[in-house]
Amino acid sequence: MGCFTSLVLLLAVVLTAAGNDGYAAEFGEAPMLADMVANGKLPPAGERLPRTPMIVTPNDKLGQYGGTWLMAQNAERDHALLIRTIGYEPLLRWTPQWTDTVPNVALSMQANSDATEFVFRLRPGMHWSDGAPFTADDIAFWYEDILLNPAFENATPEWLTAGGNPVHVEKIDETTVAFRFNTPYGLFPTFLARPEGVEPVSYPAHFLKPLLPKYNKDADAKAQELGFKGWKDRFVSVFGTPGTIDDPGRWQNPNVPTLNAWVLTGVYGKDDPLVAVRNPFYWKIDPGGRQLPYIDRVSFDLVNSKDEAGDAAIAGKVNMQERHIGQRADEILAANDSLQSFTLIESDMNILTLSLNLNDRDPVLRDIFQNKEFRVALSHAIDRDSIIGRFVPGALPHQAAPRPESPLYHTVLARQFITYDPVLAASHLANAGLTRKDDEGFLLRPDGKRLSFTIDTEGASRFEMLSAVVDYWRDLGLDVTPRDLSRDVFVNMRENNNHHASAWGGDGGLDAMVIPINYLPVSSESSWYATGWAEWYTNPTNPDAIAPPAEVVRQLALYNQLKATADAEKQNKLMRDILDISANQFYVMGIALPPNRKGLVAKNFKNVPKVIPAAWSYATPAPTNPSQYYLESQ
Repeated sequence: MGCFTSLVLLLAVVLTAAGNDGYAAEFGEAPMLADMVANGKLPPAGERLPRTPMIVTPNDKLGQYGGTWLMAQNAERDHALLIRTIGYEPLLRWTPQWTDTVPNVALSMQANSDATEFVFRLRPGMHWSDGAPFTADDIAFWYEDILLNPAFENATPEWLTAGGNPVHVEKIDETTVAFRFNTPYGLFPTFLARPEGVEPVSYPAHFLKPLLPKYNKDADAKAQELGFKGWKDRFVSVFGTPGTIDDPGRWQNPNVPTLNAWVLTGVYGKDDPLVAVRNPFYWKIDPGGRQLPYIDRVSFDLVNSKDEAGDAAIAGKVNMQERHIGQRADEILAANDSLQSFTLIESDMNILTLSLNLNDRDPVLRDIFQNKEFRVALSHAIDRDSIIGRFVPGALPHQAAPRPESPLYHTVLARQFITYDPVLAASHLANAGLTRKDDEGFLLRPDGKRLSFTIDTEGASRFEMLSAVVDYWRDLGLDVTPRDLSRDVFVNMRENNNHHASAWGGDGGLDAMVIPINYLPVSSESSWYATGWAEWYTNPTNPDAIAPPAEVVRQLALYNQLKATADAEKQNKLMRDILDISANQFYVMGIALPPNRKGLVAKNFKNVPKVIPAAWSYATPAPTNPSQYYLESQ
């Protein structure tokens, strides 16, 4: 990290003039911006860029200005595509290879010896997309007026706490801010590089202050005049719910200034296509001193399914994308010879995870689901080889466990209870006390009712695979109904503990330490199998929090120790201890290890790496610096 900072400062010396805050070198800029400068609508590039712009080395070569990046976006709850492409600008970012974190919005970071204080130096002269200065005041506003605002009671996410206590943020001067924790937090830089790390630098104080009563005595009256219940409802309407990037609301107001390379011109979920245009105040340059991004605009065509996304690619409406279209990559390549593929190194640990809600609101179902013998029975009842042959030929049967390529690979967790054996499955059901059946051959609960529950998923292909699994469970005597829900309904039911069971993908294959949600209940994303336990860990005073059993408490304590240390060897040892307990508990079952997949890119779409990691915590493909992608003239 020190070498990177030195490089930036060295180039800053070359580019910054000795006086008058001017630049000794001419900066290049896109023709569309040069025209605006010539017409007096924009200041010159040297005045728009910070004194120490971030230098992005192109993947292959210096690019050309112009063109449109075309993608297909699901019409329902697909703001993750925006986050992964135009919305990833945290203080620290991942390297393209996913090997380390480096300064991004921050010019540098300095941590103290016990990892309780992290001091960030910002880039002097940096601007929001509307030209207003971006300074430490914006981060202080986020901390003091959002995180500490009692009106936003859940604005502090778990990753911004250590030892159960939230972060303390202090502005040192206009370009320096300190993040302090009461206990050591060695994993903080790692969490800051995740997509969630954009939170501290996403709240433009000059734009949002007029919405708050603290700064505007008429804020409530104005909100009511506009049809809102009050200032808080108006704030959420303008910017989404504070504290989480998983609220699509923050993408529904194109007027909110941003630090991103491209700025939306329309409303997410409404405008088709949704278009983003280059940010004239974007703070990155190439090694030749030309302001990024190279591409003028990004356009998202709305589609209703992954199949429609694939059809859009065949029709030439996609020129670089990995989300939604990988399953049909070969078919698309055969139908559209202007496209070629790149490899996505898969980090997910399963094509389908199956989670019973161990905190089910039905006390009888809860007791059944919490019985490990029952979960083992369900696992042995699944013919994984048959499902693999039908849906993912050649894949390896695998439980919900880190991938074999991971240093945290856990043989027992990955391979236990994986054989198809209906007789053994019935034996485990008997051990769980479930032997009585009704006249139709379905098992009865201890209270005499039929053992029935629903299991939910989202998406046609995932539902088809889930239905195949459920057929095996029904053969065992379980009255299980699979449901394909809309994404919003699916997520909402899990967050509010209104579900019996879930089928989803498998985060945590290569990044188990950063996303351990399938191995212990550390966040709301663990709500698939333990909503109440996760709430106890993140917000124990919440009425919906449920105290977990001793072995789960032990896991959570180990994870707190892991987060506290910056020693990689200690981190790995603690994570292995956590996985040992997870193997013994067997919270979540899986089907198969996902193979590497393909993304598609037009042959004239340049600077896309041939190999890109695939993970939410990596925000694929954002760390490859999309601002340096370009379209080659034909």
